[in-house]
Amino acid sequence: MGDMIFIVPPVLEVLKKRYPSSHITLVTAWGFKEVKRRPPFYLKRARWGQRNQSGFCIALMMTNPHIDQLVHYHDAALSLDGTICREEGRSFPTWSKKYYEQQKKSGDYDVVYELDFGIGHGSNPIEHAFKDVLRLPEETYSNYQLYFSNQDTEVAAAVMKDSPRPRIVLLEGIEGATTRGWDPEKVSVLEVMIEKKFGVKPIWFGGKHVPEYQGRKLSLRENIATLLHADVAIGVLSGPMHFAAAVGCPTICLYGDHPLHRAAPAYFLNEYIRNSKRKHRTLLGVTNYSDIRLLKNNAPFVSLTPAEAKTQGYTGWQTPGRQHTKSILSVITVDEVMTVLNDHFHAD
Repeated sequence: MGDMIFIVPPVLEVLKKRYPSSHITLVTAWGFKEVKRRPPFYLKRARWGQRNQSGFCIALMMTNPHIDQLVHYHDAALSLDGTICREEGRSFPTWSKKYYEQQKKSGDYDVVYELDFGIGHGSNPIEHAFKDVLRLPEETYSNYQLYFSNQDTEVAAAVMKDSPRPRIVLLEGIEGATTRGWDPEKVSVLEVMIEKKFGVKPIWFGGKHVPEYQGRKLSLRENIATLLHADVAIGVLSGPMHFAAAVGCPTICLYGDHPLHRAAPAYFLNEYIRNSKRKHRTLLGVTNYSDIRLLKNNAPFVSLTPAEAKTQGYTGWQTPGRQHTKSILSVITVDEVMTVLNDHFHAD
């Protein structure tokens, strides 16, 4: 989700600005790969094509004004008449892997970019996208945003209109059990401290906290549009953090497993925050290690010995056992978050 917000929109906008008469076809999946176990039990098969996670790739791209044709990618199925992929009453053609490869060689396209943004720990993703993928090394454009339909913004405004000020949003990833999460025991304390200090309960945002409107849950874009009406969002590096930054909501990002230039909203200054006093802020966890490693892998983090990794039940970054209590992020205190939050509302 982060790539679809943080990197793809700037890439599309730059291409349209550089080549205003161009025709851009974007081929993307419905969401993550669907993983199913096949006999024998230890074999897994991952396949693109199945709609999941609210079909987020199509849903986030279907309102982007820089795309001329949006195509659904499927490993096996082909449907040029759009009978497979339907979102919000619209149909999109489905290209199979075989058909996609044929199109690459058809001569109908002047250039084909494969936007695989797997980058190293110290890489700058925007620089990587323009220099290494698009071969436009002089480009530096990094302002990113989401494009909403009128319905998205109208529904979001209706949902948020009665929420008292200040509207302080906690982004779901902050309470996660993975190494990208904070210390879960501090989350409930932060909620209490916010209500005590500001007289309002914080608003939770994320897949587990989708509001309802007229008896139905909000769509993905409608839910993201609620962040247009927030005063500040607090979270860890995650898709929701990019959502908040993309709509121009000031953020407080609890951060520690990357250099700032890899993905911190405060590094990629977003011009859609019009008020210069309302800034992105970053709270860095303290570490004694010069080698800060990317946590999104299946190797134990440097703060765990092999014995600790074994006794704490660590099996990977998505199931870290008790590793989150020893991560760089865990040392950030509630008092520190509250200090930065208070400064946000009293900045000169």
